Amino acid sequence: MERDTIRSRFEELTVWSRGDQRAPHKPLLVLYALAELERGNRWVGFLDVDEHVTALLKEFGPPRKSHHAEYPFWRLQNDGVWTVLDAENLTRRASNTDPLKSELKEHNTRAGFLPDVWSALEDDAALRHEIARMLLDEHFADSLHEDILDAVGLDLTYRSTKRPSRDPAFRQDVLRAYRYRCAVCGFDLKLDARPIGLEAAHIKWRQARGPDQVSNGICLCALHHKMLDKGAIHFTVDLKLMLSESLHGSNPHFRELQDQEGQRIHVPQRDAYYPDENFVQWHVKEVFRGEYAAG
Repeated sequence: MERDTIRSRFEELTVWSRGDQRAPHKPLLVLYALAELERGNRWVGFLDVDEHVTALLKEFGPPRKSHHAEYPFWRLQNDGVWTVLDAENLTRRASNTDPLKSELKEHNTRAGFLPDVWSALEDDAALRHEIARMLLDEHFADSLHEDILDAVGLDLTYRSTKRPSRDPAFRQDVLRAYRYRCAVCGFDLKLDARPIGLEAAHIKWRQARGPDQVSNGICLCALHHKMLDKGAIHFTVDLKLMLSESLHGSNPHFRELQDQEGQRIHVPQRDAYYPDENFVQWHVKEVFRGEYAAG
């Protein structure tokens, strides 16, 4: 199979969608399988996938009451890159062609990349890393990429140059709207006239078609940007700070955050720059790991 054909199949993975809800099950499984390939493992057993991919979904997927690693494990076959061994021996659900999860667990069913896909990926580290980077760029906020790579055990020494486009004026417009200071902690360090450590965070991720406009942005320091993308913090439409119940710590910074909860953070210069309610609602449903998380 040609290199470009393999890459295009991963680019065109059929990812479940309903509106702008996130469903990164297949991308996370592929990243996990690529890491296993680099460790020399031809096949992955369902018991390991259930443990590791479920953990990835809990940490990097949308907040849900339950997670189903069995869905991508089986349905990735439909994308022309994956095969499940002894699939014909598995008892299927009454409602569809998926096997029972109990069957996958009982037999520790094995799966992996199709032989020609496996051979190409095994021989071409640049292709592996290109696919991994593409999946990260398409499905996850930039600030989460290294955390995901660490979690699956991938070291991308190769970097693809193709990344989702971003309006170059977005960062400057957002920082200016918030007077060049972090909306949470007020951090405003500059070297001469240039801000250091300040970032324009998207409330609704670009990977979910969030636009590069000020009403979808907020000026944050690198730490609070990461916390926003991880779902540790959230802002209401009127810019009141909310913390995830899962967030904990003992240092003074965490206590300061606790004191700020429910209070308004630093607001933008004009009402027109306030976050759009639609983007805020997307973040609370698809990212925030707090009491308002969708079940």
